This record gives sequence, C-alpha cells and structure tokens, in this order.
Amino acid sequence: MIDEKRQHDQPIQSEKNEVSTLALHDDAMHETAEPVEDTIKGPLWFYIFIVLSLVVGAFYLGRHMGSLDTAAHIGFLQAGGQPGQTQEGSSASSVSGAAVFSSRCASCHQANGQGVPGVFPPLAGAEYVLESPEVLVNIILHGLTGEIVVAGKTYNGVMPPWGEQLDDEEVAAVATYIRTELGDNAADKVDAAFVKQVRERFKDRQTPWTAPELEAL
Repeated sequence: MIDEKRQHDQPIQSEKNEVSTLALHDDAMHETAEPVEDTIKGPLWFYIFIVLSLVVGAFYLGRHMGSLDTAAHIGFLQAGGQPGQTQEGSSASSVSGAAVFSSRCASCHQANGQGVPGVFPPLAGAEYVLESPEVLVNIILHGLTGEIVVAGKTYNGVMPPWGEQLDDEEVAAVATYIRTELGDNAADKVDAAFVKQVRERFKDRQTPWTAPELEAL
C-alpha cells in the first residue's frame, strides 16, 4: 500500500518541479532589459582638433593654391605679367622662355643659371650671354664646341644645337629669359624677327661654333 502511494506521488512532484522552473525562467526574462543600439561618443578634444584642422587646411589652401588656370602647364609666368595685359604683350609672351629653358637648358646649366663648376659654364653674369644677342642666338641655333672662358674659368665641352627643334619664337623667348631673368642679368630682350635674321644669315652652317669664331662676330 505504501509503495503504491510513493509511485503515485513521483509524477506529481516531477510535474511540480517543471512548472516551478518555467516560472523562474519567465521571471528572469521579464527582469532582463531589452538590448538597444547606442553610439559611443569620443572625447571632446578629438572633435575640436578635427574642426581646427579643417579650418587651418582651408585657410592654407585659400592662400597658397593659386589660381585655377592653365599657366602651370605651360611654364612659369613671365615677370610682371598681368591678366589685363594688351594684345601685343599677350602675343609676345605666348611662348614661355622659362618653360623652354627648363626643358632644354636647365639640366646642364641648372635652373638658376649657375652651371656646374668645371663642367657646364654659367649663364648668369656670363659675357657671351649679356653682350651681343647675336652670339647667344647663334649658340642656341648651332651649338658650341671647344674651350671657352667664362667668369675667368675655362670650360671644354660640347653644347648641342637647338635650331631644328626650336622655332624663331621659342629661340627668342629662351634667349630673352636668359638675358633678363637669370641671376642679375639685365640685358636687352630678343625678338623673333631678330632670330629669323640670324637664322637666315647662317643657314648654311653645319657645325657648332667655337669661342674664337664667336669673338669674331
């Protein structure tokens, strides 16, 4: 009789325990807060630094970026050139002497025209550059070879001719740039008409000039 009573109580106890467990889980789920999304805020000094960087960067670009034109792609602007220049001045500066010099001459004579001691003679302050423009134009057109004394120093090398690669305006522009812009050079300008005359006068010349020949000019 007792055994039958125990067998009858066991399923009732198991069912009671199961109900109690579910009730506990239900209570725990009600007590736990639902997850929500939230942003993590950084330190205040970081945002202040970002704003200051943008302000300083914008100010720097506004002061130093220059104008958004095509001048940067055709060489340096001629000194004193203004947007409101006359048609004649615009035509004269249509070829940039600085750009021609940078592409043809600067690799040897350097961008400042000081040359390389013992190897390439300087153009800044050189007698054969500042005296007769015919001498400089002939050197550009036909080249130079042999010994030449510049600023009291002797140089011996070969300069290639540029007459076939440069037209009259380009020769005039680079000659003018050399005579008026490099160092303290302040000689007269050279125009394309003068270059054309020199080219025509020595059109039959096939060899580079030498220093004695240039002195005879």
